[in-house]
Amino acid sequence: MIIYFSQGGHTKKVAEEIANKTGDRLYAIEPVVPYPSSTILATPRITKEIATQSIPEVKKAPTDVLSDDTIYLGYPMYGMDMAHAMRGFLAVNDLSGKTIKPFITSGTSTVSMSLKTLQQLAPNSVIDNSFDPKQL
Repeated sequence: MIIYFSQGGHTKKVAEEIANKTGDRLYAIEPVVPYPSSTILATPRITKEIATQSIPEVKKAPTDVLSDDTIYLGYPMYGMDMAHAMRGFLAVNDLSGKTIKPFITSGTSTVSMSLKTLQQLAPNSVIDNSFDPKQL
């Protein structure tokens, strides 16, 4: 299963490329209050979430989405850490016992910058940070 959050479309594109190569299903994380589709229009909300450490409410994933043992987890980096919508997803969805293969979209950040947060929010999962979508 490929679970991703994509505000501006970049992470969605990478998730779709992974799905084309692996044959895995896609699941898009949806905030209860959607972000504007334009990154420019979404920036004030994202900036406020970072400054206040607020976590947006997201829709809980259907049971079948969480049935796979391995989950590719994709998200953009905001403020040098994972997007707050992904934090909201991890807060309401238990990934215990799953192997998580994170991938990010960012111009300057690396996945390792968000691993501490991912480990805190999915403490009973195995984090496989060796996954590189470019190597598929």
